[in-house]
Amino acid sequence: METTVTADDISHISLFEGLGRHALDEIAEKAVKTYVRPHMVLAKQGEQGFGFAIILSGNANVFVDGEIVASLGAGDVFGEISLATGSRRNADVVSGSQMTLAHLMVWEFRSLVTKHPEVKERIDALVAQRSAGN
Repeated sequence: METTVTADDISHISLFEGLGRHALDEIAEKAVKTYVRPHMVLAKQGEQGFGFAIILSGNANVFVDGEIVASLGAGDVFGEISLATGSRRNADVVSGSQMTLAHLMVWEFRSLVTKHPEVKERIDALVAQRSAGN
């Protein structure tokens, strides 16, 4: 099931902190709200990335080479490394519960980081942190 994302859905996400209502409305308009069941593979290690996801509710586990390396919850994001660097996905992301996601396709992600440099800076910092294994 997919529905519309609202600015209220994403206003609490730290990545978008400081953005005005107009910017949040614009981002929300481009995102798709998706509901997923537990144990669904949301991103597959080694595959090319095509989307960026914001966790609105629920949790997911991150696996590298079959080993769990992190857990993600509401407010966290995934898919940014592949889209920001052009590399293949470096981890599997598997839903650990029923989840609600706001999903942006690659072209919407690129538009977001081009139009909002402060978001690009935060994504770049997140990519660096996650790439370093922290």
